[in-house]
Amino acid sequence: MRHVLAIAALAVGISIAAAPAQASSTKGPTLRSLQAQITTLRKQVKTLKKQVTSAQNAAYASLTYGACSTAVTADTFQDTYTGLDGYFSAHTLPGYFGLQAVVNDYGACQALQISRAHNQSPPSTSGLRALLDLFKPAPSSARAGHLFDPFLAVTG
Repeated sequence: MRHVLAIAALAVGISIAAAPAQASSTKGPTLRSLQAQITTLRKQVKTLKKQVTSAQNAAYASLTYGACSTAVTADTFQDTYTGLDGYFSAHTLPGYFGLQAVVNDYGACQALQISRAHNQSPPSTSGLRALLDLFKPAPSSARAGHLFDPFLAVTG
């Protein structure tokens, strides 16, 4: 008999606990709250699109700079090798490096308005200096619309 009373008490307790949960109806979001969420999400999407575009532009600028930097550095090394071979031949020593092929920058230096000078004797670091000068502070009119302007944080 005790078992029956215990089970009955447990069943009554469960039904009382479940009754308020069933009685309260869950309301969904209202039209006004959904419209506010949509407005917020639209603003967030607009901000994220701007950030993605900025990140893509920074990546393109970095790749362009890296390609031009590599080509200008190769020019400097190759001019040094050519100069050494000239020195060797002037002293009746065999050339060591041979002819040097120009490294293709695929238009990267032209996009940055960097002039490459290959076969300079003596070798020059003018191309490297021009690359570093891209980070030099300048009046806004001197570099209007320059590729790196949005990304430069270097100050005088």
